[in-house]
Amino acid sequence: MTLSIPDSLVSFVIPSSERTDPEPVKSSLLLARSDFERGELREALRHLRRAAEGADQAGSEHRAVALARAAADLATEVGGSASPPPVETTSAPSTVFPVSAVRSATDPASIEHLLASGQAIEVSIKRSTRDDGLYVVRRAHGEGPPLGSRRAVVVLLEADDGFFEAP
Repeated sequence: MTLSIPDSLVSFVIPSSERTDPEPVKSSLLLARSDFERGELREALRHLRRAAEGADQAGSEHRAVALARAAADLATEVGGSASPPPVETTSAPSTVFPVSAVRSATDPASIEHLLASGQAIEVSIKRSTRDDGLYVVRRAHGEGPPLGSRRAVVVLLEADDGFFEAP
């Protein structure tokens, strides 16, 4: 959806790529700028967020924060000026768990039991910047999740002693 750029964004500038940016960050910023200039604010925002995630994955924390801040500024404006994106319908999951199983699995005592038994592991997870259907999952090491990630627990549906142990 192409929109005219609101007056509040006339002075907004998509950050320029820097010499030290990895290629995925540079290309995401280029796409963001192109979309922004065409008035495709949601697409520009999507690419700007990918640039921030790419900088984070490359270990450039300060750059990731700067790009995330620019994305947040743009998101604030996009949220107020554009209609929400269409809701995608998805097919039903192939495995359906009874509600009682889902409720008991989210009980902190159950999660602790699964973690202690080795059937589950705490991770940080985030969507891949290159493939929207791919998630990057890393073992959590006690600290908070990295920028753009969420804390999660991976549970094996079938017990497998030692699966989560280092090889």
